[in-house]
Amino acid sequence: MTMFTDNSLQARYRIIESDIGPLISESRCTVFDVMMLYDAGEALYGISTILNLTPLQVEIALDYIAQHRATLEPQVAEILRQRAERETHYRAIANEIFDRAAHASMTETRTKFNALREHNARDYAVTTDAQRPE
Repeated sequence: MTMFTDNSLQARYRIIESDIGPLISESRCTVFDVMMLYDAGEALYGISTILNLTPLQVEIALDYIAQHRATLEPQVAEILRQRAERETHYRAIANEIFDRAAHASMTETRTKFNALREHNARDYAVTTDAQRPE
């Protein structure tokens, strides 16, 4: 049961079942977001600050989690597995793009830019010392 007594607010916020999992009404957060933060040791008000939710929204999510934890835990494990898989995939793509760019031949504009940058680095080097007054 919630610690908040305003029934109009309790009726306003609820958990909505969707294709991506249970969502907290009037937000873009899922119950999984709250569950992962709560399991990591975050307090109710900390979760509300991090996810930009009202404390009542967080409490409603925590009540839902308490009632459905057995079904939510395997889903969270699958979400974390998919997240790690996507992270690996997109990092591989980023590394491939970086490698292609590093080995690409210099265009005339890029060659001029690099020469200008080297010239400026030589001629405009910072020679002041923070300990010494100017």
